[in-house]
Amino acid sequence: MSTDNKYMQLAIEQAELGRGNVSPNPLVGCIIVKNDSVIATGYHREFGGPHAEVDAISKIDGDLKGCTVYVTLEPCTHHGKTPPCTDLLIEKKPDRVVIAMEDPNPIVKGNGVFALQGNGIETTVGILEEEANILNKVFITNMIEKRPFVTAKFAITLDGFIAQRDHESKWISCEESRTDVHRFRTEVDAILVGSGTVRQDNPILDVRLVQGRNPKRVILASHLQLPLSSHILKDDNATENTIIYCTNEAQNIKLVDRLRSEGLNVKSISKNSKGKVDAMTALRDILKEHHLGHLMLEGGAKLFSEFYELDFIDEIITYQSPKILGNGISPFEYIRPLHLSVDSRFRLSKTEVIGTDIKAVWIRK
Repeated sequence: MSTDNKYMQLAIEQAELGRGNVSPNPLVGCIIVKNDSVIATGYHREFGGPHAEVDAISKIDGDLKGCTVYVTLEPCTHHGKTPPCTDLLIEKKPDRVVIAMEDPNPIVKGNGVFALQGNGIETTVGILEEEANILNKVFITNMIEKRPFVTAKFAITLDGFIAQRDHESKWISCEESRTDVHRFRTEVDAILVGSGTVRQDNPILDVRLVQGRNPKRVILASHLQLPLSSHILKDDNATENTIIYCTNEAQNIKLVDRLRSEGLNVKSISKNSKGKVDAMTALRDILKEHHLGHLMLEGGAKLFSEFYELDFIDEIITYQSPKILGNGISPFEYIRPLHLSVDSRFRLSKTEVIGTDIKAVWIRK
């Protein structure tokens, strides 16, 4: 491993420390090296807080002459919640700045590199770029596609079903897998389900099995067919953490008003050709208005199928149990039939044995 790769790997490890706390901002880590020794580390700790470069530089007295700064994402050049990091780097005068990847944000892209080079700082871009892209797959999707990154998660039997024909699905996965799901929930910004899942399962959608923050809950309920006694409409997190999207049809007005009067966030948006909530409109609103960059799609099959056909699924996480049903509901039961000659959209990223299950992570090619 080259010296640059070694230190950039350390910067990526620093960036990971901010996971679950910085969205919709990117994960960023920074390492400062002098005479082949690390003299400071930093990372972006929380949304609105100091950036990684500021965090690392704050631990050093004086300038950075003789130093190399390794950072996982191109330093920013604009005033947001914090001042531009490029200005601070130019002021501190490191000999060299090594950057894993350009910032996909068009406001920044290339400008940070240009500013550093224009002020006589040697700048290298593209060290561990693929790893940096994986690190910030959520942020990249947010910037380029203007929507949240969507992870579809489901437990599945050995013969490929997520529920019995009567929709019973408790419990396909083992207890250890359910704990792992709750751990992952602490890292996402919101869990998205359809109204059918709310009616059939009455889920809580929290992280009660682990310690961590509860994600927001987003419900796509085109016609507001939601039992008013549902957990996610009545629990202590309902008014703070629940967002409901319905169509803007007149017959929904009375129920919309009732839910809003109870403090719930109900948004009426445009419908698609099938008379259902337009998913793209909802996703763009989720990112732009609510700043939720990473969604976990928890079903059911109609929602999985719709998002697959719209090509809105960026990652699939499955927990496959050794149970066999023989007949049941497929996670993508409602997509139009495809042929085996059609190329897969996903590639296997990693697998892991959890209890009696096999966890697999598939990412979009």
